[in-house]
Amino acid sequence: MRLDFLASMLFPEQAAVSGREKVISALAACIAIAAVIWASQQLAQSEHRPFVIASMGSSAVLLFAVFHSPLSQPWALVGGHLASAAIGVLCAHHIPNPIVAAAAALGFAMLAMHWLRCLHPPAGATAVFAVIGGQPIQALGWGYVFSVVGANVAVLLLAALALNNLLPGRRYPMQRPGPATDTPLGRVSRPEHEDIVAALKGMDTFIDVAEEDLDRIYLLATINRQKRNLGSVFCRDIMTRNVTSVSPQTSLSAAWEVLRQRNIRGVPVLDEDRRVVGMVAISDFLKNTDWDWNRRSRLRCLLTSPRKAPATAADIMTSPVVTLHEDTHAAELFATFAGHGINHVPVTDAAGRLTGIITRLDLLNLFGDPLRAHGTASSQTLFSKA
Repeated sequence: MRLDFLASMLFPEQAAVSGREKVISALAACIAIAAVIWASQQLAQSEHRPFVIASMGSSAVLLFAVFHSPLSQPWALVGGHLASAAIGVLCAHHIPNPIVAAAAALGFAMLAMHWLRCLHPPAGATAVFAVIGGQPIQALGWGYVFSVVGANVAVLLLAALALNNLLPGRRYPMQRPGPATDTPLGRVSRPEHEDIVAALKGMDTFIDVAEEDLDRIYLLATINRQKRNLGSVFCRDIMTRNVTSVSPQTSLSAAWEVLRQRNIRGVPVLDEDRRVVGMVAISDFLKNTDWDWNRRSRLRCLLTSPRKAPATAADIMTSPVVTLHEDTHAAELFATFAGHGINHVPVTDAAGRLTGIITRLDLLNLFGDPLRAHGTASSQTLFSKA
């Protein structure tokens, strides 16, 4: 057997994690377990010592080291531990043989977690501990489920919610990604939710990765492929430099005339230093129009009505604005347009001043030739509908 093949089996490649992330995960887990132990001591009754089950340590590893995993989400933590604890108590009370009881507790706990969609590996130890934890644990009966496991899980979950959302770059719990942006870019950039579900069902096994991560991996892989295909093409190379803009004090009627005369969908709003402070698009006018005001021109109601209504671009502009630096690779536009559902991206320099603007049409023109060259007919069709 070749040594490299043996090494690949014994030491499979794992995702690269920075040293900073490793230290943060370890410190967060330490704080969380300390909180669980302290809380159990405060809640403990005088007649017995506080109980902290060892499986909470395993749960802490999941919640802080792989917090994006489906195994680490709140329902997996709470449902997995409580269901397993209840099954462990039932097996301990109704199966005399401890070996059979422990094995049955683990087997039924796994089945219950699969069935309830709350698979959480450390909960298997919670079920077994209800059987082999000794007389003090068995004497608690259902108190083991609520007074011990329930209390441990509650404190650990609160710690995970607090720490994972306070630490930069983290979000917990993970959320199912919304529907792809209803644009050709949105459809090209990532598969639909139903496509991912169908792929996972086709594998017929549990994949320890969240759907949001799969979605993100697909998008980043697409961007990386386009970077290789395009070479050194940056936003400054494809942006429109002669950009029409308005100031925050520009009247709505004047801003509307800019959109109408230039036949554009949106215009950037700049401060005195030419920094982008907002965007005014046609949709902003529509969102601020009182459609039931009277039978006159609905847009005219917004622009000329004497009522207390928005009067300047600053009153209706979208802010803050999604912008890109002029040195950003053009392939990053895929994620920007698809992720935010926008039609135009202002481009700025190092000082944040506007230097240009990129629209979806610019991106379509850029990718049109490479797509045709590679014969991707389906992608051509999507782009041609823009």
